[in-house]
Amino acid sequence: MKRQALHSLLEKYLENKCSPEELIVIEKLYGMLDRDDLEEIYPNELPTLEQKLWDRINLETDSINQTQLSAQPAGRAKRLPILAWLAAAATIALTLTAGYSFLNKKQDPQYLKFQALTTILEKKNTTSAPLRVNLEDGSVVILQPSSSLFYPEHFSAHKREVSLQGEGYFLISKNPHRPFFVYNKNVITTVVGTSFIVRSNPVTEETQVIVKTGKVMVCPNKDQQLNFKRLFNQDQKVILTPNQKTTYKKDNDNFETTLVADPLPIVPVNQNAHQAAYVFEEAPLTEVLNQLQTAYGIAFIIEDQELYNNTFTGDISKQNLYQKLDLLCHTIKAHYEISGTKIIIKTK
Repeated sequence: MKRQALHSLLEKYLENKCSPEELIVIEKLYGMLDRDDLEEIYPNELPTLEQKLWDRINLETDSINQTQLSAQPAGRAKRLPILAWLAAAATIALTLTAGYSFLNKKQDPQYLKFQALTTILEKKNTTSAPLRVNLEDGSVVILQPSSSLFYPEHFSAHKREVSLQGEGYFLISKNPHRPFFVYNKNVITTVVGTSFIVRSNPVTEETQVIVKTGKVMVCPNKDQQLNFKRLFNQDQKVILTPNQKTTYKKDNDNFETTLVADPLPIVPVNQNAHQAAYVFEEAPLTEVLNQLQTAYGIAFIIEDQELYNNTFTGDISKQNLYQKLDLLCHTIKAHYEISGTKIIIKTK
């Protein structure tokens, strides 16, 4: 296979123009990439993906070429390139078949790549109260009743991986060089250092991720399926910040992302400073909303131009966010709507 042929094949696949035979080749090529390769590929990075595939093809072909050269008589040397490619193709096919079987095999605990290299521990909460689990890196997991956590006795040098069944509140020790992965049946949550909740409903097969602090990335857990095009589907990855949550619904393979029911301030302040920050005297609407945006990390959008002329006088230091907005909107004769992770202020 020439480099241009590989490039053309990838482009045809992304344009849904591949024949059934070409689709088989594409899925086998995808199987050549291991998990470390895939984690370095970001959406729409076709050149990076192409280069990794090309390197893998050459690696397999060179290995077979060396084997064939040492085994064949000198008089048959002219036939070696073709024979070597056929042998390489056969070897790759066997490798891909084995890889496909591994990816489709149910793991226990699920999807932990390092399980063969270290001891995997299981902590199950059989009580009626939350259970604290301390991990070796300083991270803490608050495990809810009837939930289970699978984790290694020792994390690997480059990443930290655990598997969750049920619900857990994670407080992750920050380490940019060792990202933290939480796997469950439906999604993979990736963080560096933050606090968040992962909650699964076994009846509806829905998984919810709620962020308290920091930032996390959530994507469907489809490592056990060969789905090449998923690498280029940005909708399949959700970035969450504080006061945001996403719900993955397995039946329609979709994320629904919105704000949490009771957003909390993300900027720590003392009580006196907090109260003073929400006492306004003829303050422009933009000033009030900027203060709320800074405190809660939520984007506010003023939909109607005439609202910019409004000012607000009042004390909203003792209310939660939505009560603050109720008082603000009542004063300026407006109302607010939650749209995804944003709040829109508009005239009545």
